[in-house]
Amino acid sequence: MGRIPSWAKIVLFLSSYSPLFAIVALRAHDSAHSVFGYQLEPVGIGPVELSYLSLSFSILTVVSVVFLALMIRMNRTRQGQLSEIEHYRNRSDMFTEYLLVYIFPFIVFEFSNIYDVAAFLVLFITVAAIVIRSNRLFVNPVLIGFRYRVYEIETEHDRRILLTKQQLDGNDMTLNTARISSDVYITTR
Repeated sequence: MGRIPSWAKIVLFLSSYSPLFAIVALRAHDSAHSVFGYQLEPVGIGPVELSYLSLSFSILTVVSVVFLALMIRMNRTRQGQLSEIEHYRNRSDMFTEYLLVYIFPFIVFEFSNIYDVAAFLVLFITVAAIVIRSNRLFVNPVLIGFRYRVYEIETEHDRRILLTKQQLDGNDMTLNTARISSDVYITTR
């Protein structure tokens, strides 16, 4: 895979915020917004009424998580190559760091005012640019739900991030891995 297209990086980034999007969708379910003087009334979906904001965040949550699941599945079923792991370090602590630093501050935003929503979007786009450029797309709390662990591994030739459902134990292991991006790999089946 080597190079991930820009649109895919954006969707992967969005998937890392799907817990936040779900929270926003729940909190904004009955919000009524006025845009340029036009009142946006909640939309009736069966017995439930949702605001446009809530509906948008619900759709964003589902689409981004499904995309992440498909991307992971496609890469796990690739042929891959054997990698001899000389040293490894569990970096699952990065998930907690991500939740505390990148998601928790957004929970305090109020979404009843269009200016608060605009402020949220400006801050969110800034964080997106930082995360995408720093290659932290795979430090994604949704991967915990998919039962993945993150390891920093050293092979004979380089240092990489490895996503795996296995718990690494012992010394000098050999795993079948496929490249997802420049320095991120996933174990294959």
